[in-house]
Formats: sequence, C-alpha cells, structure tokens
Amino acid sequence: MNYYNILNFKKEPFSNSPEPEFLFQLPQYSDCLQKLELAVRLRRGINVVIGDIGTGKTTLCRKLIQNFSSTAANSVETEIETHLLLDPAFNSAAEFLQTVALMLGIKDNEDLRSEWHIKERIKNYLFDKGVDEKRIVVLIIDEGQKIPEDCLEILREFLNYETNKFKLLQIIIFAQKEFQDVLERKANLLDRVNLILHLQPLNFQQMKAMINYRLSVARDFEIFPSLFSFWGFVAVYLATGGFPRKVVFLCHQVVLKMIIRQKNKAGWFLVRGCRGELKSPLYRKLGWALAGLLLVIIVGISVSAITLQSINLNTNKKLNITLANPAIPEVKNNKIYDVKMPDYLGRMSMTKRRTIWWTLNNIYGDAGPNMMREFFKVNPFLKYNDKVMIGTTIMLPAIPADNEPIKQGDIVVAWKSGQDLENMYNIFRNNPDEQKLPPLAFLSFWNRKKGFEFVIVIDKKFKDINLAGEAMGKLAPEIASGAKIISQWDTGTVFFNRRELRY
Repeated sequence: MNYYNILNFKKEPFSNSPEPEFLFQLPQYSDCLQKLELAVRLRRGINVVIGDIGTGKTTLCRKLIQNFSSTAANSVETEIETHLLLDPAFNSAAEFLQTVALMLGIKDNEDLRSEWHIKERIKNYLFDKGVDEKRIVVLIIDEGQKIPEDCLEILREFLNYETNKFKLLQIIIFAQKEFQDVLERKANLLDRVNLILHLQPLNFQQMKAMINYRLSVARDFEIFPSLFSFWGFVAVYLATGGFPRKVVFLCHQVVLKMIIRQKNKAGWFLVRGCRGELKSPLYRKLGWALAGLLLVIIVGISVSAITLQSINLNTNKKLNITLANPAIPEVKNNKIYDVKMPDYLGRMSMTKRRTIWWTLNNIYGDAGPNMMREFFKVNPFLKYNDKVMIGTTIMLPAIPADNEPIKQGDIVVAWKSGQDLENMYNIFRNNPDEQKLPPLAFLSFWNRKKGFEFVIVIDKKFKDINLAGEAMGKLAPEIASGAKIISQWDTGTVFFNRRELRY
C-alpha cells in the first residue's frame, strides 16, 4: 500500500535510512556540523562525536559528507576528499591498513604485503594530495566503538603524517559512549584529539519540531495540519525518551495504523497502541496517566527555557497552498479558463555563501523587514536571522510587486529563461560567462498562459526594439546565439521583482 498520497506525502517521512535532507537543524546538530567542518578545513587532525544509540550520529555523518561534497566543485574552496568506513571491526591491524589503502585507491600488489610498505604508500598518497594537489583528505569512521585498540594505534600513527603547518589526514569518528572509556585508556591518542562532541536526546519541544519538519519535507513543504495532537506528541516523547531513532520508528508505526484505521490525527491512545517495546524508563516506573500529568510540568519548564523556534504546522483547517509549478491553463473551445496563481515561486537549497538577504534582494528586489516577515512565515523552521546551514531547503512565496517594474511597451534582452526557479537562480548566481556579459538582473513573472517564468536579463530596458537589437549584437557570439528579445507582455502578467530596470 502506498500511503504517500493518502496522507499527502511525496516521500517517506519516517524512513529508517539516514537521509540527510530530513536532518532537522537543531542547535546541537548545527553546532556539531560547524565545528567539524571548521576543524577539517583547519586540518586539526582527529575529532570524535559520541552519543547513545539512536541520537542521530549516522544521519549527522551523512549530512557532513553531503556538506563537504556540495563545495567540492567550487574552485574558491579547498577541495575535500571524503572516505567513509562503516564497520571498523577488523581482525588485525594489517587488515585495517589494507582496507584504508584500498579506500584511498592504492591498488593491491606486492608492496601491500608488508605493513611498513602499506604505511609508506599511504603516507606518500597523503603528501601528494595534501601538499602537491592542496586537497584535504578526510577519513570518516562510523560505529567507532568497534575499532580494535591495535587499529587505534594505527590511527595515532596516521596523525604523525604532517607538514610543519597541518595534519595530512583528517579523521572523524562517530561512536557510542563506551568509546569514551577506550580513549581514556589510550592516553597517547586522547592527547591528540582536537574535539570530543557529545550528542544528547531531544527535549519535548525539539522532538515535536523534528517530527513536524520531517512531515513538512515529506510533503514538499506544502502546509497541512500536523498528524499528531498535543497528547499524541506527549505519548511519543514518553515512549521514546527523545531519542531520534526511536521517534522515527514509532512515528512510522503510527502512520501505518492511521492508514489502517482511516484516521487523520494521531492522539494519545493511538500512539500508545503503537508503542510496542519502546518503553522509556519513565514508563516502567509510572503509569500512563501519572506520566502524562508529570509531563505537563516538564513541558512548561521546557517551553520557557528553550530558544529553538519550533515548527508548528498545526492549524484548525487545511491551508490551500499550491506549489510553484508551471500553471498551464485549461483550454476548451479555444477559450482560456481562469487559473489560480500558485502560492510559491518554488524552492531552492542554500549553498555556500548564499544568504537569505541576498536571495530575497535578487529575486524580489527587496529584502526589507516586511519582505523578511513574509519569508519567515512560510519557512517557520528557520530562525529569524540570515545564517542558514548549507543544504537547507527554503520556500520562496509568490508575493506580487506593488509597483510596475516592467510596463507595456518596455523591451528587455533575455540571456536565459526557464520555469524552474532553483535551476535559473543557480545559473544567475554561478555565471561562468560573467566576464563576457554586461550587468544582469533576475526577473520573475507569472501569467495564465505560461505559468511562472524566470528570466535572466541585461539590466536595462528599452523603448525601441532596434536599440534592444543593438545591445544584443554587442554580446559575444556564443552568448548572443541563445539570447532573445522580449517585447510583448501578456495582459494580467504579475511581476515579483520590485526593482525597475534602467533605460
């Protein structure tokens, strides 16, 4: 049974796979990712992330790799090469060395029969990458508590591969709590550790925000009432103790039961019936009724102390919000029937050096307080500031311009155009032909015939089509061949960029 459509999902909201797009940027996760990325870029050596089972270590690990890969093609940033080791339970140090060598692309041959030769090959590889090619090589180890102690000694030796300025191999270990005891027994390795970061279970408000965020992602950020009532959230928290993996598992069971029972809201009793073996110590000591009473007090304290802006998608009625896709009107008997303009221009992922202020300024020609307020209304999971983690998906509301940036009779020269907001904005911001082009502007508009269209134009408008033709003729031939002149604007065209092009 495909329950995606039944509950308005486009994808699985509570998958047991570590999907980075579903990582909700809680303060402890954002802080951890930022510190790890900074440590890697400064080439500080070894860093460790420790947390109980189910606190989100593996998802955080995948998100970190995704963040590194998102900057790999950026010529401004030093390229980062990541290697992920999922199960470090080796039988010997020699087996561990051979595995690392093969991960780095060092082929198996006679030189790899001796541990000394393997280490030399790895050291030479790291010097070539780090010094000659100026790349950062990162070894990421998940399930670090499984690393045998003789293999930890190998990792310590890897840290000796360095220049006068930095370590040649960056190591990040994600492990359960028992790894802390292992490190304390290995004082010579513990002394080399740059950072030890600890992940904690979520509090009630954080868990609620995480669930609503996953539901929002699964619905492509369309807004619907939450699947859980307040007491449904209470039941989830008591059953899971705020451990993300347990939360995801229980919520998946709840969704399945909702489909079977044809429910659209999960309350206390429905969640209680799904909890199975997920019983926190609180459940074992207290009955459900007493536990619920105690949690009211806990929630009150948590709400007053927490600074996280929670996602709250609960409403009394379903909001009729349509995503931005080309609105192709229905045509019958050669007559165009009216089409409602979608509520969103589209969505995009935040990349390196892309800020909310500049994004709004480029798309709307306005990044003032009123525009900011409208933006954060449709992105309630973001804090009210300009710093957004790389990879975060944002929605851009369709807010018509309150002036006439383009008037009937105005002519523009378009370099590129399309109906996908993110694709066109990426071209606008990462323009490979910047040296060959005059200043550009980003236009967004909608009409009943074509729906949304996003156009990159020369930052100038004309009253005479011959002058527009002359401007296009001055472009480099390879650019002019793809450019076009737009001189006709359909009646009822709605523009979204408030900044007027100059004549």
